[in-house]
Amino acid sequence: MRRTDILVVFVILTVMSGCRLKRPDDVLSPKKMERFLYDYHLAQAISQDLPKEEKYTTAAYIDWAYSKNGITKEQFNTSLVWYTRNPKELSKIYKRLSNRVDDEYKSASKAFSKIEKKLVTIQSGDSIDMWYLERTALLNTSVYMNRLTYAIQPDTTFHSGDTICLNMSGTFVSTDSGVPQHAYISLSAYYRDSVSTADTMLMESGPVNLSLVLDKMDLLSGISGSINYLDPTDSRNSIFVLSGMELMRYHNNSITDTVSVNLARSKISSAEL
Repeated sequence: MRRTDILVVFVILTVMSGCRLKRPDDVLSPKKMERFLYDYHLAQAISQDLPKEEKYTTAAYIDWAYSKNGITKEQFNTSLVWYTRNPKELSKIYKRLSNRVDDEYKSASKAFSKIEKKLVTIQSGDSIDMWYLERTALLNTSVYMNRLTYAIQPDTTFHSGDTICLNMSGTFVSTDSGVPQHAYISLSAYYRDSVSTADTMLMESGPVNLSLVLDKMDLLSGISGSINYLDPTDSRNSIFVLSGMELMRYHNNSITDTVSVNLARSKISSAEL
C-alpha cells in the first residue's frame, strides 16, 4: 500500500473515531443501563398488581433493583439525564429491553418472592408528600411498561377541605419528531356514592399539576390515579420520562401559601431535565 493510501485510511479512521459519541465515566454503559432498567421496570410492573393494602411495599421492590445491579439512585439519575439528552442511545436500549420484557415478564416475576416488605405510613401535618413510588419513571408502549398507577388509603389524618395535588414533569423522548405522543394522567377521589376526578392529556413535554378538594369524608374510600403513555404508532423508539413526582396533601389552613411554591418546584424540575 502506498504512503498516500495509508495516510488517507488514517485520516478516515481518525474522523470516524471523533464522530463517536463520548459517554462520561459516571454514566452507566448501555449494557448496565439495560440490565438495571429491566429489573426496574419489572419491579414497577409487579408492584402495580399488588392489592391496595400492600402498595406500601413498592419501595422494597424498587430497592431490590438497585441492590441487585449495585448502583445508586444518584448514578441512575445522572445516567438517565445523559441518555435522555441522547435519545438515539436510549432508543436502542429500549428497543432491546421491550423485546426482553415482553418475553420474560411473567416467568421472571417469581424472582421477587423473597423481597422484604417495608412499611410506609401516612404522616400527620398541614402539608405532606404521600408519594410512595420512585420520583422518576420511564414508560414506553410495551404492554408491561406503558402504565403507572398509585393508590392511597385515607386515614384519620385526612380532613374535609383537604386539597390533594399531583405534581410531576413529563418529557417525551423520541428519535422521530413526527411521531405523535400523548400521556393521559389522572387523580381521583373515590367515595361510596361517587367519584371526583381531575385529569389531563399531555401532548408536549412540560409540568403537570392536578388537584382535588376532598369532601364527604365519611364516604371517602380511597385516592388513586394513573399515568398512561399513549403512542398510536406503537413505536418502541419512543419513551415518556416522568420526574419530580409528588402527591401532596394540604390541610385547609396551609393550601394558600404552599400550592404556589409547589407549582414553582414542578416547573424547576421540568427545566432541569
